[in-house]
Amino acid sequence: MQKNFKFTTVFNIPIDVNYTWFAVVALVIYTLANGYFPVTNPELEPLAWWSMSVFAAILLFASLLAHELAHSLVAIRNHLPISGITLFIFGGVAHMEGEPTTPRVEFLMAIAGPIMSFVLSLVFYILAHLFSLYSAANLLVSITSYLSIINFVIGLFNLIPGFPLDGGRILRALLWHYTKDLRRATAVASFIGKGFAFFLIAVGFTNIIQGAFIPGLWFIFMGIFVEEAADISYKNVLMKKILGDSSVEKCMSLSVVTVGPKINLNDLINNYFLKLRHASFPVMSDDLILGIVTLHDVRNTPKENRDITTAQDIMLPIGNEYVIQKNANILEALSKMAANKIHRLMVVEDGKLVGFVSQRDIVKLFEYKVVIGK
Repeated sequence: MQKNFKFTTVFNIPIDVNYTWFAVVALVIYTLANGYFPVTNPELEPLAWWSMSVFAAILLFASLLAHELAHSLVAIRNHLPISGITLFIFGGVAHMEGEPTTPRVEFLMAIAGPIMSFVLSLVFYILAHLFSLYSAANLLVSITSYLSIINFVIGLFNLIPGFPLDGGRILRALLWHYTKDLRRATAVASFIGKGFAFFLIAVGFTNIIQGAFIPGLWFIFMGIFVEEAADISYKNVLMKKILGDSSVEKCMSLSVVTVGPKINLNDLINNYFLKLRHASFPVMSDDLILGIVTLHDVRNTPKENRDITTAQDIMLPIGNEYVIQKNANILEALSKMAANKIHRLMVVEDGKLVGFVSQRDIVKLFEYKVVIGK
């Protein structure tokens, strides 16, 4: 099941939206319509409060997107390609196709987001002041005042020195600079990040016990997100450290099952997907790789058409994003998998298919190396 959908493209950077994003949008709108705007604009009707809340929520997430774009543009300027940005339940994340090469680059990328949030806060503060000065509608003052406050809070929140928040990345850059050890710097910053996460969860439960249910939920959700992100971020760095010198050949599956281009989808489902339970199969004609057919593409084909639809009709045509050389580095494979969204690659040697590699294969190799201490 796809968890994200394509939203738009900005500066040639694809912007995806995770479905969890809608949950927080709804919560923001509800909170504003039933709390903030009734207090600041008691003279208005509920319909106006809800309309203001929707407009404010749109501008809030435009602000969050600007925050992530600031990170991304600094990364691109420092020769770190960005494969996309995903907006999800607590803002967004920019997907880098590599790690910062120096502490300086890490610092510049990390600080760019909070700076953007503080700049937006100042812009909205000036707008609120101008609207008030020239007696504009009070609802405009309320909306811009809210956006000024919330962008300032976002900037401050992200400066908390716990990885993977921006402040944690700044701390990691400083530790990396002085210790010359990225792994140790990440471990320390992640530990602080987890500590902050548990603090947020504790505050959330305290709020709920005291009757502040919605603020409590916010704190708990943020704490869970920060804790998981800190853990995942450290594991990613550890994985790159351990697997950095390994080739795809070390973990690829040699037994590759292929399908012909003319097989219909019902046969494909019954004889391949259900029996072998793979998520995708290469489509081949003799020794020529034509593409790859995935369970997701099969599922999206109406049942009544599956008997007359072939693998070739719905396959993803062969392209560089689905293929990797046998002697390529595992980290290159991970980067390609993150970009192609199917999380598997066909492994080739001299133009011929020799294997398959998936994220699961790479994770297993990583786990074995950790266990045996290699």
